[in-house]
Amino acid sequence: MSGFAKELMKREEAIEYVSAALGFPWPLATRLVPLGDSFGNRSGLCLRSTVDYPPFSRSTRDGYAIRSEDLAGASDTAPVFLRIKGEILMGETTQALVGEGECLSIHTGGMLPGGADAVVMIEDTVQAGNWLEVRKALQAGENLIMRGEEIRKGQTILKAGEKLDYRNVGIMATLGLCTVDLLDLRIGILSTGDEIVSAETSILPEGKVRDANAWFLEFLLTHHGFPARRLEIVPDRREKLADAVRIGLAENDVLLLSGGSSVSVRDYCSEILSDLPLPGLLVRGVNMSPGKPSLIAGCLPDRRLVVGLPGHPLSCSIVAITVLLPLLYRLVGAEAAPFKSLTARLGSDVFGRAGVEEFIPAVVRGEEVFPAPGKSGYVSVLKEAKGLIRLPETEETRRTGENVEVLEW
Repeated sequence: MSGFAKELMKREEAIEYVSAALGFPWPLATRLVPLGDSFGNRSGLCLRSTVDYPPFSRSTRDGYAIRSEDLAGASDTAPVFLRIKGEILMGETTQALVGEGECLSIHTGGMLPGGADAVVMIEDTVQAGNWLEVRKALQAGENLIMRGEEIRKGQTILKAGEKLDYRNVGIMATLGLCTVDLLDLRIGILSTGDEIVSAETSILPEGKVRDANAWFLEFLLTHHGFPARRLEIVPDRREKLADAVRIGLAENDVLLLSGGSSVSVRDYCSEILSDLPLPGLLVRGVNMSPGKPSLIAGCLPDRRLVVGLPGHPLSCSIVAITVLLPLLYRLVGAEAAPFKSLTARLGSDVFGRAGVEEFIPAVVRGEEVFPAPGKSGYVSVLKEAKGLIRLPETEETRRTGENVEVLEW
């Protein structure tokens, strides 16, 4: 237990302490996959463009490629006449050059010909045979995207730890990057407790409850780009739990324990985690509600992280959002935050207590936020919730109309 700091740490302090003690971010293994199989996962490497984009200067309007100097002083009362040399076809190059007093017809996305430095829009012109009347002056670069204007060769286009989704897949495809190195972060979820049975249990025995936490954790983490897998349900037996933890750590980089962190004498998690190689158990309890009986441990020699979450579903969910996700983002070096902090006006009173950081599920209606409090054993509270109202340790009751902090994930 040499790595153990102290009991009941503040949540943000615990995140910082664990991140420093375990040396986040970690260098992680990667796996090369087709771009089509990468959705929702996180990049394992920093990816830089090998080319300029656009690869050539392009028109952003239908019109005519011109030399801006030829249109100097052009106006309604002093039009300029240019000779039309021809047309630039879409998807083709041209050897034609735009000389003094000349222009070429060009379409949106077409390749800018040599000699031209701007495009006049077709609606600003009048064509008469092979002559074009222009009544508007242009600046160089107007109605153009220049070669390399958006992306330069060598520019970072995907950072290590960044999630691949609809916002960046177009960049990858545009640059012809049809394979990507993904983080090969293995996350396993162990459910613990004599009362827990599989969700597939058709007839529920008396005194038992189906496992909801493992499913929530799997879906939450996958949504954030951390694919996880459910392992097994372990009874409250020290030997069985110790064996399951040992096997889980051998096969995974991150091991999550759902349950087994309460004060019950039958919960052996803290004892087992204390026996891990250095630094071992780092946090025994977090000063937050719900979620106080949370455990965090690590093993530096093998680079392993273990998080013990409360067994009650609502407590488990809130700890996963406010503690586990920030740790995983730091572990992989992601620059983004797992949730954003907003200020909202209360639509009804919120009752809290000083001395502990509290999180209350919240429903947003229009410009107001309403608490949707639930007991720690509830499983349905987060279904309608759009965030969590956060009450710092120094705050108690907040009244209707006051502003509060809301975490959206």
